[in-house]
Amino acid sequence: MREPGRSRAGRRTVAVLGVGVLAIGTDMFVVAGILGGIATDLGVTVGSAGLAVTVFALTYATGAVLLAPLLSAQPPRRVLVVSAASFAVLNVLSALAPTLPALLAARLLSALAASAFVPAAAGAAVAAVPASHRGRALGTVVGCMSAATVLGAPAGVLLASASTWRAAFALPAVLAAATVAGLVLTRDEPSRATPGGPSSSGSQAPGPRDARRHDGPQPGSVPRPGPPPPPDAPPQSFLPYPPSAALLPATPRRSLLRYRHAEPVARCRAAARERLLPLGSPAVAATLAVTFLLMTASYSTYTYLPLLLSDAAVPLGSGLFIAVFGLAGIAGTWWGGRAADRRGPGRVVGPALAVSAAAFAALPHTSSTGVAAAVVVAGWGTAVWGFVPAQQHRLIGLCTAAPPLLLALHSGAVHLGSAAGSLLGGLVVDGAGAERLWTVAVFCCGAAWVVHTALARKENRS
Repeated sequence: MREPGRSRAGRRTVAVLGVGVLAIGTDMFVVAGILGGIATDLGVTVGSAGLAVTVFALTYATGAVLLAPLLSAQPPRRVLVVSAASFAVLNVLSALAPTLPALLAARLLSALAASAFVPAAAGAAVAAVPASHRGRALGTVVGCMSAATVLGAPAGVLLASASTWRAAFALPAVLAAATVAGLVLTRDEPSRATPGGPSSSGSQAPGPRDARRHDGPQPGSVPRPGPPPPPDAPPQSFLPYPPSAALLPATPRRSLLRYRHAEPVARCRAAARERLLPLGSPAVAATLAVTFLLMTASYSTYTYLPLLLSDAAVPLGSGLFIAVFGLAGIAGTWWGGRAADRRGPGRVVGPALAVSAAAFAALPHTSSTGVAAAVVVAGWGTAVWGFVPAQQHRLIGLCTAAPPLLLALHSGAVHLGSAAGSLLGGLVVDGAGAERLWTVAVFCCGAAWVVHTALARKENRS
């Protein structure tokens, strides 16, 4: 009778954590649809307003690496509640920001809160359910990030069009507040207990808590890392917008003890050093460079997509194009994963780069027709996010490090590319106009093609 009760309680916890991830994903994607309103209201250029995307993406990518060792000694429940509450408050502050610097400061802090919540949510979701349901629990949490591109961000853009851009930040704030309430009210609260070990209180007396010690990880516990999958194993995560923190590898117990007794700066240095070790492999560095270049191209256009397609969006609404991009991304990850398994990752990356470049070049010519623009955006979304699992597959096949660490580095390259793309796109929009965005995107695709071709030739020779 205990296992079904635990399963139901675990599903409630996973649902609450999924709402929190949905809030973060909505916040990530909604800003692209409201940059025009931000620029007009705060009296800045659209490119300057785009710094809100750059600051968030860059902080999220770095925070996911640096915060993990600093928060490892804290109870997971405390990390979840504090980070979700902070995220809600900071979104309210973003909505109330009177100037661009105030908005950027709120975005930076909200990115830190998001980078703390996502890894804790992934770990708590896996630990809250029986071993037979772990994959589904993680899939639910990860799927909420994908749902944000299809539902959350368009809903935020719709709120902004009905009121003001400030209302778009209200949606993630409400979702985050609901997450806090759910975490407080749920009975199977994440604890600090480790699988098969004593409770966090240190008591060794037998009792109900000890009786559960061999039932598997308790809610919120840190699962022990298992053996790495074989080189031909499929990629572990196909996300339209992979949250880098969710893919961070577990910290070994010996390293964890060292972190707890080290100074905060030393913890950050040790964590960064461990996670960057695989970059010493030329193949890993080249693969990540291809990902960085394509994501730079993609986000240089995606961030300013409503501005580029302003004529086509008049009857349809810019939120529709964001939803089309999200739906195409979900389809693309499915296609890319299956194609990488059947034909090899190299045969997916090349076509994805070519289709993406063609879509970027065609977008300015379809800016006046809603249907044509939607078709081009769908092709672009399918190609770009079909590229992601193929690159993950390629990295795992290199066998230079544990798969979770390689996937974390790849996800970091995605976020760094989004930061660089939004920054470059803003410079182009302010200097030459949105109709010239395709030049930066196509150039980055070309550079990615050169690196990919060199890497493919080396792989064929070996």
